[in-house]
Amino acid sequence: GGNLGKRLYLRVSDLCANNAKPKVLETATLKEVIVEISKSRLGVTAVVNASNKIIGIITDGDLRRMLENMDSLLGVTAENIFAKNPKTIGSSVLAVEALELLRSNDISQLLVEEDGIYVGVLHLHDLIREGIV
Repeated sequence: GGNLGKRLYLRVSDLCANNAKPKVLETATLKEVIVEISKSRLGVTAVVNASNKIIGIITDGDLRRMLENMDSLLGVTAENIFAKNPKTIGSSVLAVEALELLRSNDISQLLVEEDGIYVGVLHLHDLIREGIV
């Protein structure tokens, strides 16, 4: 029962340790946001303050909707795009609990934090790869 065992002990930090940690400040330009989301292949970037505390999230879907709805992209910054109060999860939480949070919110990624400080991204693919799903 390898996968059952994993469900009992694997933590969020075990799954996302090797992931990129995309992040931007709310003052980031639209180009900086796009570059940050694109280079990580996670489809998302955290928006953090100067203390690395999570203040929001921007997904590739948010970007697409913004591009469809805005007439001009001049001067657009992360502040104009990001969703406040993103779903987050503690790095020490069991992976199986992370899966429940993803499913119940119908989302594919969670921002990972320790005491409110941004430490990474957990993607549904990380759970699939480890056989948690």
